[in-house]
Amino acid sequence: MKLLTVIAAIASLALAAPNDPNPAPCGRSDPSGICTTKETCYKKGGFYVQRDCTFYNVLDIGCCYSIPDEKK
Repeated sequence: MKLLTVIAAIASLALAAPNDPNPAPCGRSDPSGICTTKETCYKKGGFYVQRDCTFYNVLDIGCCYSIPDEKK
């Protein structure tokens, strides 16, 4: 029963954690993109390359280049 309580507590903390407000920079020669998922990159209007984000070293995170500036 205690194990179930601990697992539930860890799961609730993981779900409540905010997204990373400052994604890791990425790029081949100099940091010119941000590490993000393919879907988020395309929503931001960028160009996605899966292999260029070595900071996280997971398959669903890649480097997003050429994100247009946000208009205010």
